[in-house]
Amino acid sequence: MKHNPFDQGEIRSGELTTASSNNAEMPSAQAPAQEVPAEETTSVTTEDAQLPAEYFLEQHYNFRRNVLSGMVEYKKSDEPDEKYARLTSEALNTIYIMGMREMPDVSELKADIKTYVESSIPPVYDPIRQWFDNLPQWDGKDHLTDFLNRIPGMNEERLAFMKTWIRSVTAHWLGIDEEHGNETVPLLIGNQGCGKSTFCLRLLPPSLRQYYLDHFNLANKFDKEMALSGSLLICLDEIDQYKAGQMAELKQALSKVKVNGRRIYGKTIDERKRYASFIATTNNRHPLKDMTGSRRYLTIEIPDGKLIDNQQEIDYEKLYAQLLHEVREEKMRYWFTNEETLRIQELNIPYQESVDLEAMIDSFYRKPMQGERGSITSLEIRKTLQTEYPHIAISNLSSEKIGMALREMKVKKTRSSKGVAYSLLRRTA
Repeated sequence: MKHNPFDQGEIRSGELTTASSNNAEMPSAQAPAQEVPAEETTSVTTEDAQLPAEYFLEQHYNFRRNVLSGMVEYKKSDEPDEKYARLTSEALNTIYIMGMREMPDVSELKADIKTYVESSIPPVYDPIRQWFDNLPQWDGKDHLTDFLNRIPGMNEERLAFMKTWIRSVTAHWLGIDEEHGNETVPLLIGNQGCGKSTFCLRLLPPSLRQYYLDHFNLANKFDKEMALSGSLLICLDEIDQYKAGQMAELKQALSKVKVNGRRIYGKTIDERKRYASFIATTNNRHPLKDMTGSRRYLTIEIPDGKLIDNQQEIDYEKLYAQLLHEVREEKMRYWFTNEETLRIQELNIPYQESVDLEAMIDSFYRKPMQGERGSITSLEIRKTLQTEYPHIAISNLSSEKIGMALREMKVKKTRSSKGVAYSLLRRTA
């Protein structure tokens, strides 16, 4: 073990003292005094001084402050970085005891150790930067498409939307976009046991999975804000079970860019960056309750009897090297255009808890303008909606319900050779 100068009283609170030797020769009375050059004078400045607690800690431990958790982490000096763990009260008390055993005569050691770990001396540790800064160069292959296509039922359009979403996740983790939160939530819809939750977890590489959260306490402000700033990915499992009030809270959380609050054991309120993005799962084939809020959800339905491929290994370094290259080098778009947002809402109509026939009809038909004439029967409207929205139950497309929706829309009835019709024209692309 390295010699501890505190053992023999050589250093106390930053002062340097030299023990005199009984055998040291005193200078002769006749010998002239030797003048020591100024540059050779040895002194210990305030900046160079070490407190006993500081010396002990730096000899035996390493500390760092995690920007995600806001907590100090520690490990023994001779342990690998994988051994870093949160500095709990139990761990800190153990360190106190070790320090008192080694330096029993040093007063205020416990208070000094506490002061040290709560100071700005422990370096900042950013697990996101650590991960991305150590990635290899992208090899040019499309690993993202291969990964996302492990979800059965993934078509070309939804694949493109999912790529945009995961680029947004990456951009927000890296702080490329600090003006918006990632408001979009992929919603995996499928039977129990098809692999939805496992797929969500596997989005994160193993070294970052401690920042995955599979529950989100919307009722508690502290828990909610800690989750937004201390997690990378939050899974909203069985989202259809959320009540109206919870959905309103969720909508607000999705739009947050920063959060304000106290860290664990903190005494002051500070502003912290939001890192978390969201993904959701459900067994319900009609989980969406809010038509206007549905723009936030990328619905992906896993066909009955199909399973997500969670067996193949994932080369996370190659996958995230591609994402890093796309958002940083190619500056590919990681947000949705207005047209894409409207299309997402349209794709989500079949997954509404209650079908909004007025919105559906308005998507494909319009009232005639001056000089135009239109004549569409309810049967023709029904066939169009069945074709465009094959997931909707037939009972929701009865002639009576379509007629009620048209009356609410104040569409005029007309007479034609087909019988009762409505003054509507089919929208053109």
